[in-house]
Order: sequence, then C-alpha cells, then structure tokens
Amino acid sequence: MPLNKKIILIFAVIALLLIAGCKGRTGTKGSITGVDIRSGVKGIAMDFVKGSPPKNVFEDDVFPIAIRLENKGAFNIEEGKGILVFGFEKQYVEATKEGDGEKQKFKIEGKSVFNPDGDTEFITIDAKVKKIGSQSESRASTILATACYRYETLLGTSACIDTDIYGAEVRKKACTIKDLSFGNGQGAPVAITKIETRMLPQEDDNRIKPQFLIHVENKGNGEVIRPGKYENACTSGALEYEDLNRMNIKALLSGEELDCSLGLDEEPENIIRLRDKKDIVRCTLEEGIEKSEGAYTAQLKVELDYGYSFTISKDITIEKVLKY
Repeated sequence: MPLNKKIILIFAVIALLLIAGCKGRTGTKGSITGVDIRSGVKGIAMDFVKGSPPKNVFEDDVFPIAIRLENKGAFNIEEGKGILVFGFEKQYVEATKEGDGEKQKFKIEGKSVFNPDGDTEFITIDAKVKKIGSQSESRASTILATACYRYETLLGTSACIDTDIYGAEVRKKACTIKDLSFGNGQGAPVAITKIETRMLPQEDDNRIKPQFLIHVENKGNGEVIRPGKYENACTSGALEYEDLNRMNIKALLSGEELDCSLGLDEEPENIIRLRDKKDIVRCTLEEGIEKSEGAYTAQLKVELDYGYSFTISKDITIEKVLKY
C-alpha cells in the first residue's frame, strides 16, 4: 500500500476512535451535558474539621477552630456576601484576635456544569482558654459557628396558556393547563415545590389574565432573612421580627414581569412571607392577553432572592492542669 494511503488510513482510524469515545461518554453522570446543577435543596453546608477544636483542652491553651464550608447549591456567593461568626462562652474561651477572629468573610462558588459539586473553603482561627476557677477540675463549654449569606433560587419552566377559559372550543389544542410539580428543588435551600396555573376573566371580554399560584418552602436547616438584612444575623445590627421569613420574588412570563405583590401598604414590594416555612404567592399578568391568542406554551421564570442563616455547635471540655 502506498505511503500516502497508509497515512490517510491511520488518521481515519484515529478519527473513528475519537468519535466513538465521545459517543460513549454522552449522557453519563460525568458528562457536562448530563449534569443538572439546579437540583437539590442545599445551599451552604458547614461542619467542624475533625480535631479542630479538640474534644479536650487545658487552661491557658491556644487551640485551632477550623470550619469546612461547601457550596452545594447552584448560586455563587460573591465577595462580601458571606459572613461566618464564631461564638464562645466568653468567661471560658475567647478568640486570640478579638473582632477579626470571631467574624470572618467568605466567598464560595456553587455548582456549575464544569464544577458539579461546588467549591469547598476552609476558615481557621485560634482561640485561647481562660481559667475555669479553683473549685472545678473540668468545665464543659460550647463553640458555635453561624453562617449568614445571600442566596437565590431560580426556576425556569414552561407553562400552558389557554385563553379558552370556559372550554368552549372543540378543536385540538396545542397544550393543556395542569399543575407543575418540582420535587427535586432548584439547587437552593428555598425551593419552589409547585405552580398552579389559572386563567382569570377580565372586564374586557376580549382579554384574560394568566395567574400563577407559586408554592414556596424553606427546605433547609436554617432561617430565611430579608435580603438586605441577612448580615445583621451575624453582626450587632438590629434584626426585627418583620425581617425574618421574608424574601423577594420576581416572576416573568415570556419576558413580561408579573405582579406578585401582596397589595399591602407596608409591603409594597414583591415580598413572600413564610409561615411554618411555607407560603403561596399569586403572580398575575395584570395587563392580560388577547383571547385570540388561543392555547400555547410560554416560558415562565421565577427568581427568589433572600438571606439565609444557620448555626452549628461543638462541645469541648476544659481541664485544669493539676499540680501535685
């Protein structure tokens, strides 16, 4: 076989092997296109690194406290949007760097198609043990760590819009209105669990109003805080009762913003108020659509904006150095 034909044949075999290899990876768990990053109900996960703090410490000891932070959700925490605060029983333990040691800022990227597990960060400080008193040989104490951060939930889906609200038409329609359920979350601790679609008549007989009942639930282990006040949960800032269980909502139907306001003077914004970790908010296209539009599928996008905070703890035992 001539040399040129051999070279061509070799390149053809290599190309076929590459194509076969690409096809073999398509749709597998490790493939980029097969990763669904907007699933799950976790945001920041946090725990103490093993041995930091140690279970037992002695008076006047300096010991490390190390926290592992993992962003298991699909939203990035940017610079200045995450705060970690350490708490001590001040009569027994204190940070070696008061103020800066007890409060640390963090940023951490969430899940993406290129990083489906999200990023991990470590924060470490040193703490000093105080005297526990002459009457005790040991004393139990608790180390606390509280994370406060800004987060978002984003849902993109399709909804059926049908202007024939009384079912008068007999012809086959492009879609059928039905409830939409989302059992896997959207890669955030606050989840949109269900959307009900309604078509409301208007005074103008030629138009109807699409309305969506959006079911929201805090499925995480922390507290939802009004977006502009989440830092107060980790600082000395004031946090009012009205700041708890509040979040912003924005919904768009085919790019048109829906009205999700409660219609209350004290809450003029599109605010969700969770009760027992749940709420249902009505979002309506107030200007409506022409009945002549018929039945069609439209893109529905829902964004939730909120602060989030939770605390973990670890018990230690402070021991006196016995001198005999």
